[in-house]
Amino acid sequence: MYGFRNEVVVSDDIPKELLELAQSKRSELIEQLAEVDETLGEIVLMDETPTNLDIADAIRRSTIALKFSPVFLGSAIKNTGVQPMLDGVCNYLPNPAEREIQAHDTTLPAGAPQVALTPAADAPLVGLAFKLEEGRFGQLTYMRVYQGTLKKAMQLYNARTGKKVKVPRLVRMHSNEMEVCISISSLFLSF
Repeated sequence: MYGFRNEVVVSDDIPKELLELAQSKRSELIEQLAEVDETLGEIVLMDETPTNLDIADAIRRSTIALKFSPVFLGSAIKNTGVQPMLDGVCNYLPNPAEREIQAHDTTLPAGAPQVALTPAADAPLVGLAFKLEEGRFGQLTYMRVYQGTLKKAMQLYNARTGKKVKVPRLVRMHSNEMEVCISISSLFLSF
């Protein structure tokens, strides 16, 4: 790898001057979640104190149901709050295997029903190019692979233009470093 060194700092103690504010905000969080999550609402109605696991599960259920939006604050430049945000993505958002993903089959006429996708490496490739960037590495196309495997020198069909495009090289980006790849599959991207 590139010698990245992640240092995880864990502190369970809340400074005394912030303890009252933290308790007040935790109570507010529980109240808001109890309004949108039935399970946590029952715990609150029974006058029980929800555990951290109960709260985390309620956040996940409510976020997936589109009833609650967790917000994280931080700064990537100062590496403040980045790890909790990444942990929140893993803990509160559904992984690709938990969602049904559908796409239009470009070989069928317009208006044809959508086709369900499965995160299988041996299935036909389906991906979405969501960002183009011109920088010090040349032109980069950021792509989400939903199904199949993307390989170097592969011919891709661009559904928007109707043209075929050749994949010159594959890389994984790590901040400002690049890792050259042979192939990228949907199995790698599933959590």
